[in-house]
Amino acid sequence: MALRLMLAFLLVVAQGQQSDPAGQKGSGSKNPYVERSEKQFAFYPGGKLEISAAAAGNVKIVGWQNASIRAEVEKVFFYLAPDQAQALSRRFPVRVTNTQTLARISTSGSDKPGATMEVNLLVYVPREKTDLDVKMIKGDLSVASVSGWAEATLEEGNVEARDLAGYFSAITKLGDLTVGLDGPRWTGHSFTAATRRGSVELKLPVDYSAQLQLETRDGKISVDYPDQMVQGEPVPLLVVANKKIRSLNARIGEGGAPIRLTTLLGDIALKGSGRER
Repeated sequence: MALRLMLAFLLVVAQGQQSDPAGQKGSGSKNPYVERSEKQFAFYPGGKLEISAAAAGNVKIVGWQNASIRAEVEKVFFYLAPDQAQALSRRFPVRVTNTQTLARISTSGSDKPGATMEVNLLVYVPREKTDLDVKMIKGDLSVASVSGWAEATLEEGNVEARDLAGYFSAITKLGDLTVGLDGPRWTGHSFTAATRRGSVELKLPVDYSAQLQLETRDGKISVDYPDQMVQGEPVPLLVVANKKIRSLNARIGEGGAPIRLTTLLGDIALKGSGRER
């Protein structure tokens, strides 16, 4: 009996070792090999930044007060010895081209299953009047503190948007949407974001002014936001159900630009923050 228990224990240990991702990748280093670089150049407000990320990895864009762009690049290589990682890095360079009003950053990587490389970007851009065009294969996108015309398309990845203005449009096929807006209202044209499969969280100041348009085709909408005053009477924000479709269309505060968030499969949460009424 004891022998059978010992054999069963050893079998479980052996199976655990075989399922170790490092074991599946061969004899390379278990610690990631990381390369970092950066480039900074003059860039005037009113210019456009294009990012094409064909390699897996996250992209974070942050507005700052400088009339320049700084791109910080992090290449991470998994399960490879340093010489193998360096050789792979040379095969898939990160390209940065720029003028003072147009900049392009592109990444490339292997499209084979089980790729061992990811490329993460942290990009600082002029806060005011910087246009963005972002295309990503796989990875999360974060955009914060930027005012301009911004469009983003993701095959797979989450989208986080905070403290923005101007025009913003983002679509992800698979990923969550997290949106946090500041100030009294949206300044600019509109805000639109959609996901085919993922949850949505929208956080607004409790005294924000906008036209809300929220919809889920297969999920629920939860509201933790103050009632709106209509002809001196408090009126709660109403979620309308039509079969599997649930939607919330409401004027909050004094109304204003449309804030549109849509998911085909996932829940939506509207939350209030900031000053009390």
